[in-house]
Amino acid sequence: MDIPSSITAVHNVLKIVKEMFTDLLGTKIEAESRPKVTEALAKLGVAQDTLFELREELFRLQTENEELKKQIAQFESWEKQLEKYTLAKTAGGAVVYRFNGDLEHFICPSCVAQRQLQILQDNRTISGEYRCPGCKNGFPIHPQQKLHPIPTSYPI
Repeated sequence: MDIPSSITAVHNVLKIVKEMFTDLLGTKIEAESRPKVTEALAKLGVAQDTLFELREELFRLQTENEELKKQIAQFESWEKQLEKYTLAKTAGGAVVYRFNGDLEHFICPSCVAQRQLQILQDNRTISGEYRCPGCKNGFPIHPQQKLHPIPTSYPI
């Protein structure tokens, strides 16, 4: 059932009935009937006003419903994207989201909390730190091993 069309149809019927009563008032009728016709016209006016308010409320609710549907779709899309990642602790001790697929990469947990996917970028330093391009936080992901240990004593 199409509610907006039904409201319009009822509104049109009330308009026709109101016009009939108005025409009736214009004709010669008994004096005792005139107050009853006037009262009926007043009630029809109230009914039309109420119907108009209902139509406005229906429009507001339909708009709100569409907005909520969009928000749900965005939430479901975000959840689907986040399912591709697992919260993990790296070799460097950082807690980040690791991609579950073939191309290993990490995303920033701070940005995930803000509903953003920011892929951490390798700084190419010995510390193995990666940096988030969004919030600029650093994460020790892959610390490098020193190639030549520094001797503490020298043989003679």
